[in-house]
Amino acid sequence: MELMRVVALFAAALALAGCGGSRWRTRHGRGVSVRIPHSWHATGARLTPVTWPVQFLAVASYPLPGGDRGADGCEPKAAVDRLPANGALLFGWEYAGTVEGTIRKADFPPRPRTFRLLHRGRYECLDHSYLLRFRAAGRYFQVHVLLGRRASGRTRRLALRVLDSLVVRQR
Repeated sequence: MELMRVVALFAAALALAGCGGSRWRTRHGRGVSVRIPHSWHATGARLTPVTWPVQFLAVASYPLPGGDRGADGCEPKAAVDRLPANGALLFGWEYAGTVEGTIRKADFPPRPRTFRLLHRGRYECLDHSYLLRFRAAGRYFQVHVLLGRRASGRTRRLALRVLDSLVVRQR
C-alpha cells in the first residue's frame, strides 16, 4: 500500500508541474487531500442534507455556499445555481462505512493515473455533469464535474489537475 501512496504522490507532483506560475494550496479532510489553485474555493460544509454517501469534495472556481440551504435532495442546488458560465464545480461523495455487498466493486474501477472528462450525462443528483467513479486505498468515490457553458480549456485543465492531485489515505 505504501507503494500505491508513493505512486499517487508522484502522479500529483507530475500533474502540478505544468501549473505555470499559479499558486496552489492543499486542502485536507476525511483522509483525502487535494490541491487547488489559489483563486479557487473549497468547503468542508455539507452542501446537501444527504448523510450517506458522505460528501468528501466541494471545490469550485467561484465562491461556494456555506451550507445546504436551498439544497434539492442530493443536488447542491445553491452551488449549482452559482456556477458561472466560465466556471467549474467539482462535487464528490465517498461510499464510506459500506458493508461489503451494498455497492458493486465493478462499478468503481481503480483510480486512473490521470482523470479524463469523456461523457457528460444527466444524472439523478447533478444534471449535465461528468461522472467519475473510482476506488483508491480500499475506498469508493463518485465525483461530478460541472463546467459552465463557456468554460475555457484552461478551466477544464485546472479542474482535471485538481482531481489528479487527490491523495487518498487508507482508513
